[in-house]
Amino acid sequence: MKALTWKQPYGWLMLHGKIETRTWDTKYRGPVLICAATKSYPLDDIIRISGRKNFDRIIDLMASTDKKHFQPGCAIAVGELVETRQMCYNDQEPSFVELFYSPLVCHIYENVRAIEPFPFKGARRWKNLDQDTINKIKYL
Repeated sequence: MKALTWKQPYGWLMLHGKIETRTWDTKYRGPVLICAATKSYPLDDIIRISGRKNFDRIIDLMASTDKKHFQPGCAIAVGELVETRQMCYNDQEPSFVELFYSPLVCHIYENVRAIEPFPFKGARRWKNLDQDTINKIKYL
């Protein structure tokens, strides 16, 4: 299993069906520990990345759902990375990202499941997990 870190709110949005976007592609397919970075994006950056319409959707979603998995510096979920592909116009809504520059790569996850959050020091790229960390994963 590998781990990857997201700045909030985008890590938390993975629990709400978000298509992930990155500037890089990967050949890896399989389980990924989804981790929230210790620092979240400032509001201005979220608006810049998501655009006003998607930003409003994020705010609405945050107001109506549990934020237990919004904890900074924690592992919050596990998902299965099943596909990567070039981002297209129709990906803007499900990715919560406005297509403001190119190229972005969509990382498609399935079966994203919440876990009991636990402290985890993530990385900007893939991080291989040791068995002790894997043993901390408790699905909700």
